[in-house]
Amino acid sequence: MAEDTKAATVAAAAALRLRDDILSGALPPARWLKMRELEARYGLGATPLREALVGLAAKGFVVAEGQKGFRVPPVDREDLLDLTSTRQVVEGEALRLALKHGDAAWEDEIVASFHLLKRELERQQPESEAWLDAYEARHHRFHRTLIAACPLAHLRGFCDDLYARKVRYRRVLRSFGKGGSASIAAHQTLMDLALARRPEPALAELRRHIGATADAMLALLETQTKRGKI
Repeated sequence: MAEDTKAATVAAAAALRLRDDILSGALPPARWLKMRELEARYGLGATPLREALVGLAAKGFVVAEGQKGFRVPPVDREDLLDLTSTRQVVEGEALRLALKHGDAAWEDEIVASFHLLKRELERQQPESEAWLDAYEARHHRFHRTLIAACPLAHLRGFCDDLYARKVRYRRVLRSFGKGGSASIAAHQTLMDLALARRPEPALAELRRHIGATADAMLALLETQTKRGKI
């Protein structure tokens, strides 16, 4: 039993490292994940890495290609539109429930997480990997806080997975210097509507906000693909 627990822990750690490298772009879109290369990269054996890849494939972070193996999902229009529409539906429902069940502590955390995000956006340094990491942490905290009062743990977890899968797209967008003051205003609007407990406007704004990232990314994808940069 102890050996099984240890193996599961190693596989979980491998999955986390792989996931982080995929989301950050260290493992670029569409790259084949060859076992020998992964073993050398992470200093792990084939068994925990294979378990990690299977688990990540189930959540959409890698693509299983039958007998060919695994690869990083491509950055493409169809995947982005699918992620965006799904997230609008799922996160919107989580926000609706959060608005119904949130308490004063939840409201305080929304305000705190917004100000941390605002501070990060004001010192925007898109060329810096450290800043991109810090921005993602603040941005995720804000969106996670908005739905934290949703009483359905599995729904919140699904929102987290969808958010993470869209990080790759948003990170590319940030790396080209897109965003800034408009993003601050959009998040402040979300905060204000949540604190005012206005479900319909809040959900509409959340859908618009999630869709705006996709619109900007689609335009960038088209431009940078033509230039051979993506």
